[in-house]
Amino acid sequence: MRVSRVAGLVAGAWPDRPETTALLEASGAVLAWDVLADGPVPAARVHDPELASDWLWEIYGSATDGILDGAEEVTVPVDGDWRVRAACRIVAQLNWVEAWWPASAVAGVPAVDPVTLHAERAINLSIVEHFLDDLDAVVRALATVPPEVHPELAARIEALSEDYGVARPAVAVPRQADYALAAGGAPGSTGTTVLTGSSTVDWTLVPAGVVDAAAPAEWAVVRRQGTTALDVAVTPGPRPGPRLAARFGETDVGLDEVDDLGRFTGSAPVPPSVLMLPPERRVVTVYAPGFAEPAALAPGAEERQAAILAYARSRVGSTTATLTERTAR
Repeated sequence: MRVSRVAGLVAGAWPDRPETTALLEASGAVLAWDVLADGPVPAARVHDPELASDWLWEIYGSATDGILDGAEEVTVPVDGDWRVRAACRIVAQLNWVEAWWPASAVAGVPAVDPVTLHAERAINLSIVEHFLDDLDAVVRALATVPPEVHPELAARIEALSEDYGVARPAVAVPRQADYALAAGGAPGSTGTTVLTGSSTVDWTLVPAGVVDAAAPAEWAVVRRQGTTALDVAVTPGPRPGPRLAARFGETDVGLDEVDDLGRFTGSAPVPPSVLMLPPERRVVTVYAPGFAEPAALAPGAEERQAAILAYARSRVGSTTATLTERTAR
């Protein structure tokens, strides 16, 4: 494993993109796994070697001395007691699931149960809490777990709640089935459509689960009662979230309505000259104002998102996945 000291102390290959990175912040260092690589050994950014030296051996074993003492290359032993590292991996994976899980009816990726996620994360945080920056992480995690949890986790959650003196909430965390969309008028239901298209939704611009991770944003330029309008629609995901908007050229459209198909929709007037935009600029960018600013899709994003969708599908029902991923439905 390569160790770099060019821009701080970094052990291993740090993942290239946030949407493929499973993170765990610890005392003196941050651990990261590339979910698509799916390896057991994380990369680490060490910002305080003295603090990190107390626990890095539980992640890298005998390679820890080399990492902290100036080696450019180390070998992490295969054999050893890696139970703490495995718990770190689960916590980081669940952090990734919460931030990036690509739930999609279109691509056949079911939503995860947030109750199972909270409970599984609390259990594994209790295993690694001795080297977390947040000394109250387990207590806070337990406080988010409602009374009814997955049977495989129930006894452990009850025991931890008693050990930490946590009174868990009496009200259940909303599950996917609890979310409903109120139907409204559909912009663009009348008029003459003169130009249509679709664009990939950039996951980095919207919170996870707010839109269907595989469905494109659809747009149409419509002539309606002597005016020209841009209509935009995007398929929602399983989670409620903030208000969405879309940008097409210089035009911003609020996606504040819900059409008869359950899609988030919006319409805004545009000048007729929008029809003269070159094909490469006929792109609609969906984003959540206050969460991200609209930006061009990064090179390789479509291929990367397809790979993540395939990865997520492979985790559902897999015995090597977290319980949260395995029981997604």
